[in-house]
Amino acid sequence: MCGLFFVLQRREPIDRSRFSRALNTMHHRGPDHVGTEFHTRTFQTDSGPCEIHAGLGLHRLAILDLDPRAHQPFSEGNRSLVYNGEIYNYRDLKREQLVPDQTFRTTSDTELLFKLVDGGCINHIGRLNGMWAFCFFDGDSGQLTLSRDRYGKKPLFYFLNQDVFCVSSTIQAILQYLSLRTSFDTAALLSYLNTGVMYPGDGHPTHFRDINQIPPATIARFDIRNWSLRSETYFSFRQEALDAGTSEGDLADIVADAARIRLTSDRPVGLLLSGGVDSSIVLAGLVKKGVQDQVRCFIGETGRSEDALYAKKCVEQLGLEATVINMVYNERAFDRFLKMCGHYEKPFPMLGNSMAMSEMYEAIHAFNVPVVLDGTGGDEIFGGYWDRQFPFAVQDAIRHRDWQSVARMRRSGKAFWYELGWRRAKLASAQLLLAIPGIKHKSNAVRDFCSRDVLKATSRDPLDDRSISFQEALYRDVERGRLGEWIWHNDRNAMMSSIENRSPLLDYRLTRFIGTGAAKKFVGQWNKHELRSAFDGLVNLPTQWRVQKQGFRWAARRFFRDNKIRILDLVSSSKLLKPHVQVNAFCDAARAGEQLIASRLTPRLLCVAGIEQALDLTGC
Repeated sequence: MCGLFFVLQRREPIDRSRFSRALNTMHHRGPDHVGTEFHTRTFQTDSGPCEIHAGLGLHRLAILDLDPRAHQPFSEGNRSLVYNGEIYNYRDLKREQLVPDQTFRTTSDTELLFKLVDGGCINHIGRLNGMWAFCFFDGDSGQLTLSRDRYGKKPLFYFLNQDVFCVSSTIQAILQYLSLRTSFDTAALLSYLNTGVMYPGDGHPTHFRDINQIPPATIARFDIRNWSLRSETYFSFRQEALDAGTSEGDLADIVADAARIRLTSDRPVGLLLSGGVDSSIVLAGLVKKGVQDQVRCFIGETGRSEDALYAKKCVEQLGLEATVINMVYNERAFDRFLKMCGHYEKPFPMLGNSMAMSEMYEAIHAFNVPVVLDGTGGDEIFGGYWDRQFPFAVQDAIRHRDWQSVARMRRSGKAFWYELGWRRAKLASAQLLLAIPGIKHKSNAVRDFCSRDVLKATSRDPLDDRSISFQEALYRDVERGRLGEWIWHNDRNAMMSSIENRSPLLDYRLTRFIGTGAAKKFVGQWNKHELRSAFDGLVNLPTQWRVQKQGFRWAARRFFRDNKIRILDLVSSSKLLKPHVQVNAFCDAARAGEQLIASRLTPRLLCVAGIEQALDLTGC
């Protein structure tokens, strides 16, 4: 795992001092080596000869082939690659002679990727099993090739104007190099203040003005002569589900192999064992392959849920050792939050899943384990959300008059009638009551202190359209919804501590199971039934048929009350919030009482103010 940085300029040379400072902001993403390379080439354009200056840099976290021969930029002649990620099946692809040139000087996946792009085999990128974000500079042809993996596990941002094309693993490095002052996209900010979530999306625009991203599952080509960028997708989740047949018998085999190949590493590998279904299924896959001894299990203990107890039962049953990390929420929590703002570069829900994991990865770093597996993706692919996915399954059954399925769903014990209709009716009636003068309403901080623009902002949650089918809901959540949000959290939390995060359940061979239908995913009281049952009779762990994981129990109220003064000082200093929020009134009211500081509006204001400070954003 690494942090890459690339600058292409015409009219003036690369400022190497500024380039180095920008690159060094990503030291945490790759502390093992830093490499830079600079080129000056002249190309013929429609306006005549034009001198082009290129700079490539990379902070490397060495995982495969630790020898300096595998350092980056990886170059041959005037062609160079900077690459962030891992190709888990690269040895198999070598044996299959995927690329014409079979003279390898390293044992790294970087060289295979270099030869794939350099040899004109970019159309074979769909055969790569892994995660990646890369930038390939061809100083002979005058073309730049960029790509990102199917799910967007690895970030790739860019800035483009008529003189500069700047590409980076982080937004901060771009801002640093260009001395660029930016701000939030207004629509994105208003939506976040209203809903509390800012999804990364699957298009080129980001939540910041002037900053774009290469979308997931995309190959982009930049023509230096014409100074133009064009892109195309190479993978469709919908098409994959249509093209690939599924059989219940091969699910366990795919999961097991997905876990096995993610042990590909020349350094120690760990596993986050959460006490839930997904990470336990990953462990079961490793057991199925007989390689469970190749991982070190880490269990987070908060003392506020049964999750750690279940995780411990799993390792005890298998005779494995586990490292238990006691999670501590103390006076360092606010400083940790500020650090997260600088690394996240985007507002985030202040939940246990995000807040606790940065502490978890920091503790794992002390054990010199730079690769960690997790269970990300199980909920989105196999149906893990009762509140988010199940209502669509109920709607589909009613829409098709499938009363037998409706009867089975009622027996699930879930309040699906509420999720299906009563919640929306309740919200609609509440909106009507607001218009009646003289009625006293329950306090609502978002309504009381935010502008009408915030209250009218459109939600960017792709599942807010309740008219769509269950299947469409799953596709949308994978492509531009909650999965992208969790992936963003995982990458930033892990890389804060120089750790590479790998997710076996995001193996592209499992994407076909997105389309297997609600009847296989929700059965009685069980969600993810298809995934759970795949290991019946193979590796039965105590968590396999656990009804519901509780998740990290983060002491949110304690955090806001213990850090009240610092929180309000930071929020009151924000320039970005004041056009949309009555900041002074909010802070005065919060100082005067104890309830408002723990309202749902506080973490939203705090995140915006924290990122504004960390990235030195402008109020314009």
